[in-house]
Amino acid sequence: MSDILQEVDEALKQERLLKFWKDYGNYIITAVILIILMTAAKSGYEYYHRVTSERATTELLSILETSENKAADLQKFVEHTKGNSAVIAQLLIAGDALEQDDTAAARAAFDVLAQDKSAPAYYQDFGKLMVIQIDMDSLSEENTADILAALTSLIDDEKSVWRNHARLNRAAIYAMQHKYQDAIADASAIRAAANVPPSLAQRASSLEQLYTIRLEETES
Repeated sequence: MSDILQEVDEALKQERLLKFWKDYGNYIITAVILIILMTAAKSGYEYYHRVTSERATTELLSILETSENKAADLQKFVEHTKGNSAVIAQLLIAGDALEQDDTAAARAAFDVLAQDKSAPAYYQDFGKLMVIQIDMDSLSEENTADILAALTSLIDDEKSVWRNHARLNRAAIYAMQHKYQDAIADASAIRAAANVPPSLAQRASSLEQLYTIRLEETES
């Protein structure tokens, strides 16, 4: 008797399974195909990205080691390359310009990096900071407001790793304007911030003391 009941139960299960497959089989097949295609596409993209990245790195190293016109070849490389290799090449272009004391070319190179939406935010913000620091070398009444606005934009971005470096520059401008309380506030904020490099914290502490002395001198 138990054997008959077991056979009936198995038959009912098979019937339910066949009905389920009849109703939803096409959807299941479609879903499986989509999963296979998505997996294949992901694997293909990762392979393509790895290969192109390796090729770009090899090409960049070749330029650095063998090029007779490094600046021009780096510029061509940047124009047809994307990703971290292009970012590194852009930094090399800017660095080479600084070594040649060509601040205009360096500023232009850093500005390209700052405007490159495909570059990681870390490098974009570094480009912005370097443009600001180059502009600070020719600080005047005409450009001070724009420089302060650019620095404040970096400072207000809590995700930017360069915000405390920007704050140090803003403190320096405030001090030049004899706004020592504002300069002290910026230096103090750097010293109190989390995960600040020790060298930057030490510099901020020293400047905080200096600005405090200057403030006391103006008040005496």
